[in-house]
Amino acid sequence: KRQGKLIRGIRHTYLTVYRRLFSIVFLLNLIALIAVVAKFGIQELPVMGMTTASSANFLVAILIRQGYVANLLYQTGCMVPRSSPLRLRRLVAKIYEHGGIHSGAAISGTMWFILATIVISYDFTRREIHSAGLIIITYFIQIFLVAIVVSAYPACRSKKHNAFELIHRFGGWFTVELFWFELGFLCHEIKEDTGTALTSIIIKQPTFWILILITFHIILPWLNLRQWDFAPEVLSDHALRLHFSHRLPQFSGIAISESPLFEWHQFATFPAPHGQPGGSMIISAAGDWTNRTVRNPRRKYWVKGVPKIGMLSMASIFQRVVIVTTGSGIGPIMSFFTSRPSDQVCRLIWSTPSPVETFGQTLNDWVLEVNPEAIIINTRVTGRPDLVRMTYQVYREFNAEAVFVISNPKLTRKLVYAMESRGIPAYGPIFDS
Repeated sequence: KRQGKLIRGIRHTYLTVYRRLFSIVFLLNLIALIAVVAKFGIQELPVMGMTTASSANFLVAILIRQGYVANLLYQTGCMVPRSSPLRLRRLVAKIYEHGGIHSGAAISGTMWFILATIVISYDFTRREIHSAGLIIITYFIQIFLVAIVVSAYPACRSKKHNAFELIHRFGGWFTVELFWFELGFLCHEIKEDTGTALTSIIIKQPTFWILILITFHIILPWLNLRQWDFAPEVLSDHALRLHFSHRLPQFSGIAISESPLFEWHQFATFPAPHGQPGGSMIISAAGDWTNRTVRNPRRKYWVKGVPKIGMLSMASIFQRVVIVTTGSGIGPIMSFFTSRPSDQVCRLIWSTPSPVETFGQTLNDWVLEVNPEAIIINTRVTGRPDLVRMTYQVYREFNAEAVFVISNPKLTRKLVYAMESRGIPAYGPIFDS
């Protein structure tokens, strides 16, 4: 390993690209907030300015999570030629950690609104604001924002993911609705003070136009809500393959749901073999919903928004790559192997219990067809291997440029950290983004 334990921990655990992006967004907002307070003083802060800053941050948080924005980022990243310097490609490949912008902007928007709440409360006590409705709505917005932020904290999110999803969705929708009322009450206060027409006041507020964009982008994915037909293929008691007839872009995945207003589950897709139409996805029994789905698959599921390009697309900008996966991670891997550049050289390490019995002979044969030198480890026979040691050896022997990992959160973080601490470009999903 290249550095001391403390430096490695700080650099590769606490100063990841995700956290750096979060910190940049948050610190820029914090500096702006301090500057505004220093200029006006806490008692004379412009309420409209606070709500504009808050809503602008929420717009950024929402935009960066839009499928078309994320796809544009990935497509731009994939345009970097493999002949460009490794240092550049190593940095560009981290584009999948853009979730740091989402969380940084969301926290910053909440921070600005806390300040707005303080100012509105203070002005109400001084009778400069007369509407009790404005105070009530402000406090309700604040409660919802805090609930959304707390539920999104990684420890809470992982333990109560379904609750997080419901709070995030319904709490977010209700908060935006209340923001519209908040804007109306604030503009009415201005009207009472100035005598200006209410419509004229509203359309001059940046918050009005920001809320239009926010509302539009909340609705946008739902405009493409469809029910797709799937053909379930039960591979084993632990795995299910869902086939569909739609043609999807390279490296993409879709979220499916039995009930659109509640649970959504994202899966990587891969095209049918040998140029056949359609594609499929693999679902492994790893939780309540997936266990139930593997046991009792449906023929129809809801799909919304646009197919989203995944993290593995960034592997296409490297010439020689080692791909490491476990269990049903073979699904996203097949998405990559069937779409990668034809002149790219890859080596696969797939560790899973009973690969043929769990995922079927057909899929195993296909894996070896697209990557004849793949290392497939049956952990029922050999036990769990030391994937850190194995990955490092393969990386050195294969003279690879990067390592990509698709596994459970614990192993993904362990492998990425182990490789990066040795100076090896390594990439894996961000589970708390």
